[in-house]
Amino acid sequence: MKKIALVTAASKGIGAATAIAFAKVGYDVIINYKSDEAAAKNVALKAKEHGVEATVIQADVFTEQGVKKLYEFVSQKYKKIDTLVNNAGYADEPEFGKLTQADVVNSLSANFISAVLCTQAFYPVINKGGSILFNSSVYGMNLGGNPGLSIYSAGKAAIANFAQTMAERLAPDIRCNVVSPGVTKTPAWDGASEAYIKMRLEQSLQKEWVNPEDIGNAFVFLAENPHMNAATVIVDAGWMKKFPEK
Repeated sequence: MKKIALVTAASKGIGAATAIAFAKVGYDVIINYKSDEAAAKNVALKAKEHGVEATVIQADVFTEQGVKKLYEFVSQKYKKIDTLVNNAGYADEPEFGKLTQADVVNSLSANFISAVLCTQAFYPVINKGGSILFNSSVYGMNLGGNPGLSIYSAGKAAIANFAQTMAERLAPDIRCNVVSPGVTKTPAWDGASEAYIKMRLEQSLQKEWVNPEDIGNAFVFLAENPHMNAATVIVDAGWMKKFPEK
């Protein structure tokens, strides 16, 4: 029987690459998306090229209703899964000094609370030996916070901390691990200036993009290694090593 991986926000970027990475090693994949159905279906087609089943399901996991919808679909169709990848999130907020309470709540809902709600919903239907994976960020690591994205950074730090508590709470049956990407070439960067991109890339040792596939492969590694637990894997082209110098 094939293993099953559920990836939230998997229509593009890191989520899409992660769904395909799991398909490559034989997992059936559940591709969650919020609004871009065409992109999600395209990811499913690419996943199916590897001989697996790929299912697309619309649900806004930034809301309780969306998480409930996703859970009901997955639990009815599959009963059990092996891996949950909490990938959903976004990096966008007003400059500090102009933040409203709604801005703070929206950012935390997207970058932390959604992962909590999905974890709470799905851990009962994860097979023994399975795993819950979290997409954090180098901005969520110690000393890595981005002053231009202070709430996003705080949310990503909360994810890494939450994963540690869940690793202890759910052991030994379910493992919980984190991937913290660096500057990754996703559609989120499409509107950035060349000068800004160059500056960000220069902050890493390798002075180049991290590819979404690099992050997807890291998630697969954590899911497939039975003794990776309560771990954070940083995939950042050496950004964290060089960052304190900046």
